[in-house]
Amino acid sequence: MTRMPGTARYARALLMASGLSGIVGAVRLTAAAAVLESGALGGLALAVLLSAAVGCAVLAVTALVISARFADGGGAVRRGAVAVGWVIALGGPAAGLAYHFAWAAGGVLGVALVALSSGESTKEWFDRGRLPAPV
Repeated sequence: MTRMPGTARYARALLMASGLSGIVGAVRLTAAAAVLESGALGGLALAVLLSAAVGCAVLAVTALVISARFADGGGAVRRGAVAVGWVIALGGPAAGLAYHFAWAAGGVLGVALVALSSGESTKEWFDRGRLPAPV
């Protein structure tokens, strides 16, 4: 198999989309923390916002790194994509309840990513033999 199957390309596109939206989410959460007025619970709210921003940023960078490795990665890349999909699938609805209902759309994106990354043709793509790297 020399050409990446459609399911793997779609999974890669979803990883890129989730990575970019994670960066946007981290920036929005950081901006919200920056304009937060301190009060009785200001420190606690600031810590929650910044920890959520760090979580979004870490997940975004992980998704973008995995999507960049799709063309030449092995089984670990596919398992990483499935793991990112599960984190998004479970974290999206939780963020929708905690922050805004629009974040719950991430649950659908995560489920689609898990389904596409677990498909038979995607598994075959990642399990194919590879040529040794030139020296």
